[in-house]
Amino acid sequence: MEGYRLNPLLSQEQIASIVQGLANQISKDYTGRELVLVCILKGAFMFLSDLIRHLQIPVQVDFVRVASYGSGMKTSGKTEMTKDIEIPIEKKDVLIIEDIIDSGRTLQFLKDRLALLNPCSIKVCALLDKKARREVEMEADYLGIEVDDLFIVGYGIDFNEKFRHLPEIYYVTPIDHAKE
Repeated sequence: MEGYRLNPLLSQEQIASIVQGLANQISKDYTGRELVLVCILKGAFMFLSDLIRHLQIPVQVDFVRVASYGSGMKTSGKTEMTKDIEIPIEKKDVLIIEDIIDSGRTLQFLKDRLALLNPCSIKVCALLDKKARREVEMEADYLGIEVDDLFIVGYGIDFNEKFRHLPEIYYVTPIDHAKE
């Protein structure tokens, strides 16, 4: 990502604190219920991994991959399921695990699709929310933090398959060579 700078947004400690708080609330709310976590690949896998280790309730886990085709840093608005769930969710509670709510289109598409399978409930847990980018009405039932309209990488979130490995979350800005 030449020509761009990574700026710290959330440290490992801040992320851990957010995830622990979300896990505590989810554990409390779903005690005694049959919960299926549906993780949206690829960006949310690290978040799911940490979240599930802090839960105090048994859960089932499945994965979906939803592609919003576009180039660069913006989605096209066209959504397609490229990997569907495999666990039956009828009469179970479903919690979608998402890294960032952006336009809301991907989550709306997924919620509508999962609703056809007759779960008891469908809720959303998101680490980050960029409300400034919202195109459809969508709110997380469990939210880490709201962030400004920034381009985010790290902690599973990538840019062209790079930067997922970073244990912190960064926002990206262009380098102004004139100021250096």
